[in-house]
Amino acid sequence: MAVRILVVDDTDLNLKMVSAILGKDGYEIVTARNGFEALEVIKTSPPALAILDVMMPDMDGYTLCGHLRKIPSTAKIPI
Repeated sequence: MAVRILVVDDTDLNLKMVSAILGKDGYEIVTARNGFEALEVIKTSPPALAILDVMMPDMDGYTLCGHLRKIPSTAKIPI
């Protein structure tokens, strides 16, 4: 079973590049284009690691990180 990594970025090119690089090493990549989408994805596919873009519209990476730290099931996920 591959280790699942969540990549959150509002730029498609960044999502593709990070997914391709990590996917080549055998990781399962789950992507989200914003913080709200990431919170929904995490409900069904909790990751072992989250890579967050800092500057995103609506919810930046710092705010998303704060939300993840408040949820018991995601509080200890490395970011």
